[in-house]
Amino acid sequence: MFTYVLNIMSDDHPGIIAAVTAAAGEIGANIESCSQTVLGGYFTLIMIMTIASEMSTDDLQKHIKEHTSSSCVIDVSVRKTTPESLQASKAERFVLTAFGKDQPGVVCRFSEYLADHEMNILDMYGCRQPNLEGEMQFLLTAQVEIPSKWNLALLQCDLQNIGKDLNFTVVLQHENIFTATNRVRYR
Repeated sequence: MFTYVLNIMSDDHPGIIAAVTAAAGEIGANIESCSQTVLGGYFTLIMIMTIASEMSTDDLQKHIKEHTSSSCVIDVSVRKTTPESLQASKAERFVLTAFGKDQPGVVCRFSEYLADHEMNILDMYGCRQPNLEGEMQFLLTAQVEIPSKWNLALLQCDLQNIGKDLNFTVVLQHENIFTATNRVRYR
């Protein structure tokens, strides 16, 4: 099996995932994992797929673009990879939540701190929205992997100090605690 990572971008509209996955299915691709979001009217999708027969990245990109062109115009980026390069890390997963008055540099400040401490950001979401008084607030949520060598109490203190500098509230929780305390229950 040959493993590829595809990154798709387009103006948002219904049917993009259906078109891309149908094109992948035509070559017998199996989707191993995927993540999709819409931000500011732009659709993005990243997926990892395996194919029984090797294809060049250019041929795979061309195939996906040609077989989706009747329903959507997309940008496609393809990289060949190996299953070994996609193995999960042994670090613990945590959720970082930070919110406060919107200002430039918030994402940069937190992401630089995480990078300096070898913490990998697995998933991140940030958005501006007005609070009840009409002031623009910024909410940042990130799923991060923290190597076991770090003292969590010191990390939390550092992150809260960054929050104080920015006038932000900052919470760092283990992924299991975050999930348990934020679970939505359906009847």
